[in-house]
Amino acid sequence: MNKLYHSMLKTLLFTFILSAFTTAQADDPPTMTHGPMLGQPSDHSMKVWARTSHPTPFSIHYDLSKENLEHTVESPKTEFAHDLTGVAELQDLEADSRYYYQVFIEGSPQGSINSFLTLPSVEGSRNEKYNPKGLFNFRFEAGSCANQNPLHGIGHSLPLYQTMLRELADDINFGIMNGDWLYEELRDTPVETWTAKNRLTEEKTPDIVRNAPSIVGVWENYKLYQSRGVPLAQWHRQVPSVFTFDDHELVNDIWGCGSAGRRHRRTVFRDIGIQAWFDYLGWANPTVSDQSAHFGKAQFIKGSKLLKDSKADFTHLPLDQMANLHVHWGTPNAGVNDIIYDDDSGNPNARVYDIVRVVDKHTLELSHAAVADGEASYSIGRRSYGTFRVSNCQFFLLDTKTYREMHDVKQPDKPGLTMLGKDQREWLLKEMRTSDAEFFFVVSSVPFMIPHSGAGGFEFDALNKEEAWVVFLEEREMLIDTWDEIGKPVFVMTGDLHNSFAIQVTDNVWEFCCGPHNSVNHVPELDEADRPITGHFQSGPRACNIRWSSYVLPDLPRLERLYPYYCVVQVNNVFNMPQKVGGKRLVAYPHPQVIFQYYEGRTGKLAYAEAISLPRKNEE
Repeated sequence: MNKLYHSMLKTLLFTFILSAFTTAQADDPPTMTHGPMLGQPSDHSMKVWARTSHPTPFSIHYDLSKENLEHTVESPKTEFAHDLTGVAELQDLEADSRYYYQVFIEGSPQGSINSFLTLPSVEGSRNEKYNPKGLFNFRFEAGSCANQNPLHGIGHSLPLYQTMLRELADDINFGIMNGDWLYEELRDTPVETWTAKNRLTEEKTPDIVRNAPSIVGVWENYKLYQSRGVPLAQWHRQVPSVFTFDDHELVNDIWGCGSAGRRHRRTVFRDIGIQAWFDYLGWANPTVSDQSAHFGKAQFIKGSKLLKDSKADFTHLPLDQMANLHVHWGTPNAGVNDIIYDDDSGNPNARVYDIVRVVDKHTLELSHAAVADGEASYSIGRRSYGTFRVSNCQFFLLDTKTYREMHDVKQPDKPGLTMLGKDQREWLLKEMRTSDAEFFFVVSSVPFMIPHSGAGGFEFDALNKEEAWVVFLEEREMLIDTWDEIGKPVFVMTGDLHNSFAIQVTDNVWEFCCGPHNSVNHVPELDEADRPITGHFQSGPRACNIRWSSYVLPDLPRLERLYPYYCVVQVNNVFNMPQKVGGKRLVAYPHPQVIFQYYEGRTGKLAYAEAISLPRKNEE
């Protein structure tokens, strides 16, 4: 009786506290907790992201004058299912113009007034005699790898971002953050902590949290990086960006997401990490499909290949436009970057599956049979890659994780092995073959020619560690050969390795690795196959020329390897030759140039530059 009394008292006390919290929440005015961030710029539009304290729409007040923000646009209402993040899109903007903007919620200003620059337009640049195509110049910054953990390197002072704010922020069109914006912290946050912070009852907890509870740790990870990384947050308020995800946005050393049958904790965390990435960063990207990943809970019967989910309707999912299916690990530490959790403690049916067919609206036939009876959370992945055009340049933002099959360093040229997956690869090559762009920027989060074979390894055979394209040689060489046949300059923009380098692969194909923004440098002798500082390097069957690189000698202790870099890319299509000083008349270069400029992150001093022009007729 005494136990029953205490149990009832405890329940009443919890109900009272929850009611008080709920009342307080209703009384508290909603505010902006994180942001704003800018993304997906064009000559006439801009996206603005923010996170709010309660579910609410927010509005952006903006104009060409800082003193009078007359125009407004409102976001959809933020939702707990996306951790209260939302996006508003500003449209009908003037090209090549500086706009001022501020976030408002329920009529109250949030944060400071910030500004951004729209891209030039074709029409505003064109003249029939000297620039009939309407070409224009533009600049963007590229980089990767910005670990803030103070135990692992520079920490959250982020000197490179301080430098870029001083040197670049007012004179650049956009940034490309090529993976590892995020590194794993707070990943073991319990669902109860997240729901308590948001004053949610169990009944109001969103389905995504019920089906993928580990996502709350990734959300907390993103909020930590924005709150703690003040220069980073300031950069994103002023400079619009696009992003790729690499392993740390998901979980370090995530391999084999495209290989049916593979069972590993990190592998099946893919869709959870990508969903959180879309909530916090991926909204800024153009993608080939708006179809989001599907999450659910299903029943499995040992020995059966059937997955049954009574709440799903698989007949209405465009599975031909989605990725494969993962059954989740299901442990509280599934997204934590620690090898102590790389055991076999996950749900017995957790692994990668191909979808064979839709049996009925609630049932799928999978490639592999269940090994145990029971319930498990699962997801069907989405397409996260896309393209955008700026002047005569086409950009391709690749997804190097979703479809990546399991590699084997002992057979790097294994026939049929793919990093991109058939659909993404065919899309990429078709777009490039049919595009009339003069320059191609292929954005890959992992290195193209230089191995990334050190700095970790979690598997039983840790020597199988490799992140780069060098264990997908058949696919890499096919891409290079195809690009050479297309005959236009192709710049493969890469990251992941914590060094920068400029590599000439062929007459048409180059690799430019940009970073790190804040992470500890790798040691080439240990982590990059002992490649030279400059000069000839044999990458699989292909020799390449390292024109320049950042380089760290092995006698430096780890926490002395703190040399960040950023890269500014200047596209020179035109020069201004007005008939009167101060006017505008853009004259197109017969052979436009792209200039890659590497800068030391702490000082902003130029370290190296490489200029590449369209070939002259006598060079073709």
